Amino acid sequence: MSNTAALLGNLLAINADINYYTQQSIYWNSKYEGVSAKLEEQVKYEEKWEKAYDDAIGNDKEKRCGSITVAIDNQNTSIADAYAHAKVKQFNEELLEELEDLDIDYDTMRQTMDTMLEELRAQKESAKTATSTAAQDTGLLQGG
Repeated sequence: MSNTAALLGNLLAINADINYYTQQSIYWNSKYEGVSAKLEEQVKYEEKWEKAYDDAIGNDKEKRCGSITVAIDNQNTSIADAYAHAKVKQFNEELLEELEDLDIDYDTMRQTMDTMLEELRAQKESAKTATSTAAQDTGLLQGG
């Protein structure tokens, strides 16, 4: 009977772990989805910035954005850079890099929690079987 109690205690501990890792999984999934949306937005701004930069290099027409004027056949990368920044103010390269790092970190944590849950669910099935067998061997489930 003490074997059954120990197995039951183990099963309850596994259930508690499953509850904990489920909460952690929800947390990291939420963090991942939030940073992924921000990352996607910055990637779109980066594409627009690159297009504006490319438009300012070797252009066939004079271009103007705010106080920046780009001459025809411009080869000056600093002017092209300034033009692109003036054209796409929302793009932030540092933020993009930070979001990329967070995206990797959060995805790793999300996958780790999901892996732990899979492992714990397998342990739970094994523990349920062992607990049931031990309870039957002691006659607890048969009323005797």
